[in-house]
Amino acid sequence: MNTDYPTYEEVMKALEETAPENWLVNDDYHFLGVNHPSLTDDQYIAFGDVNGYFGFNDINADVCGYMEGITEPTKIAESFWKQLQAFYPELIKENN
Repeated sequence: MNTDYPTYEEVMKALEETAPENWLVNDDYHFLGVNHPSLTDDQYIAFGDVNGYFGFNDINADVCGYMEGITEPTKIAESFWKQLQAFYPELIKENN
């Protein structure tokens, strides 16, 4: 594992601090669960370490992405929310 990558706890904190309105970030058996009240159980997003970098997917793998090569927790969180916005534009509004 690449030691330049942040810890799970650092990324969780960054995700929580940058979460758009109504999005929830939870510790779910040492991966991060990301959810929104309007999503179904199948749309629940698992976010975690994938061989040393962070990635995410929903239960059906319809929504997925990764942050390979990004090592700063805040940048990982920003990339995640931006990628997720492509899947759920109505639930993540642009901040102007």
